[in-house]
Amino acid sequence: MEEHLMIQEIRETATVLELLVEQEGPHIQQIGRALASLDPEVVVESGRGTSDHACIYGQYLIESLLGIPVALALGSLYTNYDLPPRLRHSAVIAVSQSGETEDVCTIARRAVKDGTLTIGVTNVEGSTLQHLTGPDTLLLRAGLEKSVAATKTFTASLAVLFLLVHAALGDDFDLRSVLPSITQIMAREVEIQDQALRYAFADDFVVLGTGYCYTNALETALKLKETCYINAQGLSSVDLIHGPLAVLNPDLPVIMFAPDDACLDLNIAVLERIRSTRAHVLVVSDSDRALRYGDIAFRISPTNPTLYPLQNALFAQLFAYSLSLERKLNPDAPRYLSKVSLVGGQEQTSIE
Repeated sequence: MEEHLMIQEIRETATVLELLVEQEGPHIQQIGRALASLDPEVVVESGRGTSDHACIYGQYLIESLLGIPVALALGSLYTNYDLPPRLRHSAVIAVSQSGETEDVCTIARRAVKDGTLTIGVTNVEGSTLQHLTGPDTLLLRAGLEKSVAATKTFTASLAVLFLLVHAALGDDFDLRSVLPSITQIMAREVEIQDQALRYAFADDFVVLGTGYCYTNALETALKLKETCYINAQGLSSVDLIHGPLAVLNPDLPVIMFAPDDACLDLNIAVLERIRSTRAHVLVVSDSDRALRYGDIAFRISPTNPTLYPLQNALFAQLFAYSLSLERKLNPDAPRYLSKVSLVGGQEQTSIE
């Protein structure tokens, strides 16, 4: 039986990250130095879907490591209302794996016209975004991604933003040091499949993460929606307590990303609250304290707190893929979706 494209592309992740370092590393260093030299008062990030989730990771990195406030662009202010904010004393990072997302390109076009440093992040050479951002384009080097659900391009987007921020710090981080943890998770594909099978009849999910792993909560929920048709809600662990906790019950499973970082005690406090609802919990962590709270537990490798999202992304992609197959679905071709969405009859927004 021929394998699905989604799993083939997930398995390419380690190779993609290695190619990214080899082929784009010096360019990332160059643009990172330019960003540091500019020393903007604010960075504006723009992305949709998966790329928006990558931007949230970028927001955490830029604010925590560079100390620069980050705003996530409101696309409709540029494309519909024609009321864009002033971008003086700022830099823009536009993320679109296809390079064709309409509002991302509109924001980039406006920023370039205003003389703002505009960094494009895309997987497609010759795309509209690359034409707009020119030499300030960073390519994901992920090769063609055919499956509708973005996998290797999401992880590569995280990696590019991580390397860009470290370049701005003057740090030539060797991303190849991360590859063993990536390959270790791939080697546990069958284990993840066995865990996913437990949720074959779930119609709803809550996915939690905070800090750097908030991006994983959002992206995992999106993957479950796209590939499994599950009503999954991605939330900050803290936000769960501010209302959504009320929806939990023994029939509503929870996935919690709770690595051993500065948010561990907070996440454990949330797990205590979840336990009182008797909801079933899958905990993804490298902390024995957190893993004990899981009805199912998946142990990841200890790492720098900023790098946990790369491991979590791979786990989530394998989990969603396996669950999709168990539900007798085709993860490569989710219903109603395509690699490029039609909005108002026009090709406008990529499924990112």
